[in-house]
Amino acid sequence: MKAYELAREFAAGRLGRRELLRVMGTVGITAAVFPAVLRPARADADLTVFTWAEYDGAAYHQSFVDKNGGSPEFSIFGESEEALQKLIAGFHPDVVHPCTTDVGRWKDADVIKPLDTARLENWDNVFPSLKAIEGVQIDGVPYFMPWDWGNESIIYRTDKVELQEETLGLMIDERYSGQMAMYDSVDSMAGLGGKIAGIKDPFHPSDADIEQIVAMWKKIHANMKFYWTDSSQVEQAIAAGELVASWAWNEAVINLTAQGVPVKYMKPKEGIFTWVCGLALGKSGEGSEDQAYDFLNAMLDPASGKAMIEEFGYGHANRKSFDLVDPELVQQMGLADLDGMLATTNFFAVIPPEPREKLVGLFDQVKAGL
Repeated sequence: MKAYELAREFAAGRLGRRELLRVMGTVGITAAVFPAVLRPARADADLTVFTWAEYDGAAYHQSFVDKNGGSPEFSIFGESEEALQKLIAGFHPDVVHPCTTDVGRWKDADVIKPLDTARLENWDNVFPSLKAIEGVQIDGVPYFMPWDWGNESIIYRTDKVELQEETLGLMIDERYSGQMAMYDSVDSMAGLGGKIAGIKDPFHPSDADIEQIVAMWKKIHANMKFYWTDSSQVEQAIAAGELVASWAWNEAVINLTAQGVPVKYMKPKEGIFTWVCGLALGKSGEGSEDQAYDFLNAMLDPASGKAMIEEFGYGHANRKSFDLVDPELVQQMGLADLDGMLATTNFFAVIPPEPREKLVGLFDQVKAGL
């Protein structure tokens, strides 16, 4: 497909931003070919936002554009450690996009400052369970506004997997040896192995807990066809029948269902896993603080949530966003009972340095078959 055809499909709404970027990569078209399509127009907004790739679309901050005449300046990072090191090195954006597991380190590094929740117009509509997560407040002071969240669980082919109950134990079911995949993440593996082993808090493991977690890792590893870092790799393998099940994010079930692949996103008895990311104020930002709060309010608006839910298949912090989304899509995401899911989910937490170092080394050994 040629660049102008992609631009036309994107502008008409028949091609989403994420799918556009994927197709561009497949056919060798770069963003520089038609930057006006991919990059929102800027007026004289006095604001710099440091965020993940693909979150700079105007649809996610439309009320900011309406009020200020255009989008802020965006700077993009690929992963949180890269972002932190850039901030420590002297980059001073006004708004940053960490996850709850990052906030403590970023605060200790003195790169973010407290947040005035009284200036957040939709703060009362944020799910209470998201406000209560470690990292939203530090020593009683708010530093973080939840915005995007997503689940990690097992996606499985309903025509190829037989279950008596939905349980994370499927990942160690010997009937499906060599037909599964797992996210290449020590945090996800700690949560999965720990919960299969019956450990209440796998993110703060004792030495005895670590032994049990690693024992489960070896059983999980025996069933692996591969470990993945790109969700599209999982989707392609499940669609082709190479995998019958895999650890996956919400978007996988939406994409595969759209292709007509018979899949289900598991709600295991041990609980689903949930990550939460959001926005904070840069400590040394030189832009307008009023515009920073305009941006936060735009991102927390239900219209922003609708755009993000439909594009990425992730959850939005504002519960009212889900009222604007097709209920069938919410059902496919496994989020029909939002309050019930969030009340029973396993929120990712920071693994302390010492056990984390042990787990990283042991995970490498397990993947090497040792």
